[in-house]
Amino acid sequence: MNNQLNNDYFRYFGTKIALFQVNLNINPISKKQKYIEFNYMQKNIELKLIDPSPFQVRKYFNQVKQKELGESIQRAGLIEPIVVRLKGRRYEIIAGERRFRAIRDFTDWKTIPAQIIKADDLKARRISAEENLQREDLSAIETIEGIVEMVDAELIEDKEYASIGKNPAERVKTLLVKLDSGRRSKGRGSTFTDKTRRLSNKFVGQVEQIFTRLPKPLEWLSFFTSWPSSRRRLL
Repeated sequence: MNNQLNNDYFRYFGTKIALFQVNLNINPISKKQKYIEFNYMQKNIELKLIDPSPFQVRKYFNQVKQKELGESIQRAGLIEPIVVRLKGRRYEIIAGERRFRAIRDFTDWKTIPAQIIKADDLKARRISAEENLQREDLSAIETIEGIVEMVDAELIEDKEYASIGKNPAERVKTLLVKLDSGRRSKGRGSTFTDKTRRLSNKFVGQVEQIFTRLPKPLEWLSFFTSWPSSRRRLL
């Protein structure tokens, strides 16, 4: 896993990852790619023409498990095609990178069945983030990364949200700090800054909807309060 990415998440979300696993108990839903709601064409594509996704937060692929998957695919075939988009004269993976790597590295296949969809960068990022959260072998830190990626991808088009941090972890953390600050101030009947009030009124509904649409829904407050250190103000 990329060290800088790790540093960002540990910096903004703290180090008590085990608490996250126990308290939130996030499990993936069905492997079926129900999020693909696009018109698409399907074809076999040469492996050498396919590039990994730039939005893939997963950096480590267990080679033993990859080999087992490759051997299984070699014997039984690929049940579910990967999802790609056309980029110039090449293709870019949107979903299914683990299957792609297993076939490329551990089978004698030269092509792979793929669904080719039309998707801009933001749509590709959102699909990749949701597919990643449906994995069965997610570690706690990968689950955090996946949820943060989902929230950030949904909100990044808003200029005010985009301006509150330099990376997804910082933006999401800063927003949740503000939402929690507004929530606690309202509960006490105390005043809070205009910026906090504006951000809270503008984004709380959107954030609640995003967390409701996760593969296993949860409340944003549960996600946020799982780390005591996350209550520190960033701004």
